[in-house]
Amino acid sequence: MRHGRSTGPIPRLLLSSALVLLFGGCAKRAEPATGAPQSADDDNAAPTATATPETRADPPGSVRVGRSLLTIVYEGGEPPLPREVIRDWIRRDAEMVAEYLGGFPVPSLEVTVISRPGRGGVVFGTHDDGKWIRVWLGTTTTQASLDGDWVLVHEMLHAAFPDLDAEHRWMQEGLSTYLEPIVRARQGTLSEQRVWGFWAEKMDYGRPRAGDRGLDHTHTWGRTYWGGALFWLVADVELRRATGNRQGLGDAVRGVLKAGGNGREYWSTERVASVCDEATGTKVISRLYAEMAEAPGDVDLDALWRRLGVVRRADGSVEFDDDAPDAAIRRAITASPATAR
Repeated sequence: MRHGRSTGPIPRLLLSSALVLLFGGCAKRAEPATGAPQSADDDNAAPTATATPETRADPPGSVRVGRSLLTIVYEGGEPPLPREVIRDWIRRDAEMVAEYLGGFPVPSLEVTVISRPGRGGVVFGTHDDGKWIRVWLGTTTTQASLDGDWVLVHEMLHAAFPDLDAEHRWMQEGLSTYLEPIVRARQGTLSEQRVWGFWAEKMDYGRPRAGDRGLDHTHTWGRTYWGGALFWLVADVELRRATGNRQGLGDAVRGVLKAGGNGREYWSTERVASVCDEATGTKVISRLYAEMAEAPGDVDLDALWRRLGVVRRADGSVEFDDDAPDAAIRRAITASPATAR
């Protein structure tokens, strides 16, 4: 994986579970060592959520979500759980992603499940160009491991955002890191307390340190993953403040997909910001980009948590202050689809 300046898209072999720590009980991302469719026939276009499934027979063992076909391939011998269980897991996660985005972001995706001796659970995953995902399952993986997994959702979300030059990798990784727990919480597989408790613990990794020159120019582990996640968190909150909580980051991402910007496309960050701003009727993304990517803009996390009503306890858990100024924004970010409507 390249961190330096590039003149083209970055490679998409994103070893996510080895790089960013997420929720307890799931595969762990490592701590730092220091410190929309264009047309129905467009091969790269994101299908619509309401499209009628095609009538031709799908390959055995595949999964269809709307008009998107996910083909499942197995390597390394038989998987640790029955193939029907693996298929149901992939279908569940794809449907969660499709619900948030208004449709699965690409028309087809090959998911390769690789059995790996040793530990259980989803060990790690990679994503490549909005076309392929590979996930490694330990041979002692259980149903509970799949129920609590975050890796597959993270990788699927990469298919929902265009490829960028290498110095902007934080924007891609940060988006998947930020949206993954939201997607899960909206479907009830992760509690609101777990989401905000984890963010309150980990977002500090993304703040600039001495000598930082902005997200586009400082390519540490913390700035790439958690700096990116922090950028999108602030963007989500600011979009909701600017629109009376009527629009959030999901509207911006869906705008990008509507403009054709899924994981099979290469865009500039200028185009990303412009399309996000147009989709939300604001200038939030372009302003934040100037403040946090082109300069080392910091975020007062203590003040942010207070306004959102996130109160940290001594044991690391959180409780909520529903009288806080932005408590309604906090609730809206992880609200279930039924509640959000």
